[in-house]
Amino acid sequence: MKKISLVILTVLSLAGCATSLRYFSYTNHSYPPKPENYFIPVYSPSHKLPVSPPYQVIGKVDIQGDAANDVTPGLLSQEAVRVARKKGADAVIDAVTRAVPYMGTYVVPGYYGWYYYHPTTYVPYESTLLEFTGNLVVFEHSGQKI
Repeated sequence: MKKISLVILTVLSLAGCATSLRYFSYTNHSYPPKPENYFIPVYSPSHKLPVSPPYQVIGKVDIQGDAANDVTPGLLSQEAVRVARKKGADAVIDAVTRAVPYMGTYVVPGYYGWYYYHPTTYVPYESTLLEFTGNLVVFEHSGQKI
C-alpha cells in the first residue's frame, strides 16, 4: 500500500507542470524586474506598435503546453507576461500562438489477474499542443538610451 501511495504522490507532483518555458537572451545587459502590477502589452505581428523603433529586443520566449492539461492560449500569454516582468521588458512583440494537433496510441500491457489473463489493450488518443512565441522588448524612455 505504501508503494502505491508513493507512486500516486510522485505522479501528482509531476502532473503540476502544465507548460514548458524557454527563454533566449539576445543581450548581455540585464534590466531590473518590473513590479507585479506593471502592465505588459502583448502585440501580434499584425499590430502596429505605439512607439516608433527606439526599442531593443532583449530576448525571445517560447512556451508550450498541452490542451489536455487545461492549457489555454490566454494562460500561455500570461506566462509570457510573467517572464517579461521578470526580465525587465516593456512589451512582448511578434506574439504568435499556434495549435498543433497530435495523436498516438497508449499501450496498456497485459497482465495475469485472479482468474484469467487480461490481454494487452491499445487505446488511441489525440490532443493539441499549444505553442507561444514572442520577443521581449525594452522601449527608450524620455531621452534614456538603451
